[in-house]
Amino acid sequence: MHFSVCYLGGRLDVDDIEDRKRLFFGFEVHAPWPETLPDARTLKAKHRHLTLAFLGDTSYSKLRSLIPRLPKPHFRVGPVGISDSCLCLPKRHPNVVTWHVDSFGEDPLETYQKELSEFLEGEGYQLERRKFLKHITLGRSPFSEREWKKNFRPLPLFFHHFHLYESYGGLRYEPIWSHDLLPPFEEMESSADLAFRVYGSSLRQIFHNAQIALAFKCPELLPFLDARFEGHSIEEGILQMNAITIRANREAKVPLMNVKFQGEVSPIKGILMWEMLVDL
Repeated sequence: MHFSVCYLGGRLDVDDIEDRKRLFFGFEVHAPWPETLPDARTLKAKHRHLTLAFLGDTSYSKLRSLIPRLPKPHFRVGPVGISDSCLCLPKRHPNVVTWHVDSFGEDPLETYQKELSEFLEGEGYQLERRKFLKHITLGRSPFSEREWKKNFRPLPLFFHHFHLYESYGGLRYEPIWSHDLLPPFEEMESSADLAFRVYGSSLRQIFHNAQIALAFKCPELLPFLDARFEGHSIEEGILQMNAITIRANREAKVPLMNVKFQGEVSPIKGILMWEMLVDL
């Protein structure tokens, strides 16, 4: 049996209703999240994301047909950043609590967000005209703005796969299409206390990502990281990274980390990979 319902003075087929989804494009985000956060309707870590283009209730089949022509991220490795402040939005009557994101090193996100938005607008989608504000929603009202800002501490983070998300309500956001990226780093097994495979399109990006990897294990390193980092060889980069950890230990009693050389920088799938060993 076939059903239809009235909709805004016309008729909307049940198939059309089922085709409409609440959709947006964004990146999944990873961070050494605190185990406890102030009271709010808090998003689970797996649902936290960076929104690039919010489409709202729209036809999934129409959007799916555009995917082959959709501009994909021009970068192969997920960008890194630092959550540097707590923002409660909108300012006058806040109903979401977020962490603002500052880039660390190269920032390809704004360029890609603009490219994606221009493509979608060219296909007839109406997007918000506000300036792109990089932020991660942590919770929704009710919450105490004072408590969230009082308890905020900067954290390192990185963005991984790019997704078309569906919003299901109840603070649940699930990918329904994905474009995969390499992570900026991943832990590996080793006889050292810590070991990472660090990825990047250049030595400079590798050293930025390596610093964020260390900060994932020790966020107290954040004030000492250097986004202007310029290493022209692995040996030079290791010297600079060890200088950062020595300074952090001297000035803030941050546990000393000894970054060591491991192998060569290897090309993998068009990008570079370095194995970083760390003794504590």
